[in-house]
Amino acid sequence: MDQKRYEVEITFRQTIRYSVDATNRKLAEASAMDRWKHGDEKMVVGSDCCELVEIRANPVPCDDKCEKDARDVYRYLRDRELVIETLDEDQFNPTVHDAVSAEEVALHLSWKRKGEGVEGLADTPRAARALDRLCVERRVVCFTRERVRAGERGEIRLYCTPQHLALLSEALMRDDDEVAVSTAA
Repeated sequence: MDQKRYEVEITFRQTIRYSVDATNRKLAEASAMDRWKHGDEKMVVGSDCCELVEIRANPVPCDDKCEKDARDVYRYLRDRELVIETLDEDQFNPTVHDAVSAEEVALHLSWKRKGEGVEGLADTPRAARALDRLCVERRVVCFTRERVRAGERGEIRLYCTPQHLALLSEALMRDDDEVAVSTAA
């Protein structure tokens, strides 16, 4: 019997209980939510996890399809970065643009999932597979940062080309130097 490689997604629900001092229920909920958003585990009094929501397995596509996806993703990344670098040449209005997540890549390339209750959702696993392939080939780099949107918690994986990472690092160093000069003045 021939074996195939599968990608398996396991989705589960986790409940975390906080011990919070507050004057009323609403303030207690707001305090607990704020702690959860910031990943504050000090006041956690309990955690129930593993309420399985769903499990889904899909065969990994053939290598030719994965290779084509990787080419498409790399072309998108380079085009995006070249546009950003061109627009950011304004020395009086410097900005630092982040790298992109697999979900953003899937959305931009209009990769949608099909069937099994996920119809129309961004095909993030497909984008992540292509990005990880590019990382192995050292054409793309991956790093993580804390999530910054309200209600999100944990870290997110971001991707960009090594050239763009060098420009981001340079811009951050310039910003740090400018802040140090302005605080010393």
